[in-house]
Amino acid sequence: MAPKSLYSLFVGLLLLGAARHYGWELFPQELKGMASKGLGGITVLVLLWAFWWQCKESLLLPLFAWWSFEELQVIVCSGWYMLDPWPVLDGQAICSAKAGVDLGAFGILAVSLLVVLSTCQPLQVRK
Repeated sequence: MAPKSLYSLFVGLLLLGAARHYGWELFPQELKGMASKGLGGITVLVLLWAFWWQCKESLLLPLFAWWSFEELQVIVCSGWYMLDPWPVLDGQAICSAKAGVDLGAFGILAVSLLVVLSTCQPLQVRK
């Protein structure tokens, strides 16, 4: 028999996966796409921080902070758009359309900074 903590992990991941892949079906037809996107963001955020909770490696914190910010945008904008839609041009991100600025440019800047940081300090594996 598996340890209780492993069983709890199994159940938690099963519920998370089921919510991600089937939860959008609970929404009206016109909201299913946004619901799926928001549920995907929630899933990534939960898995990301579950991983952090296991490893607690400080080197990963800036990466996880950036990724969390990106997923929070997905979650917040998807939910907000479902409640109060706004005009979005073809090819434009919904968060950027609401903010009136290309938020992706800030994301690319953050990724660039993370790449530079990763080359300045050699990655060390904790033993």
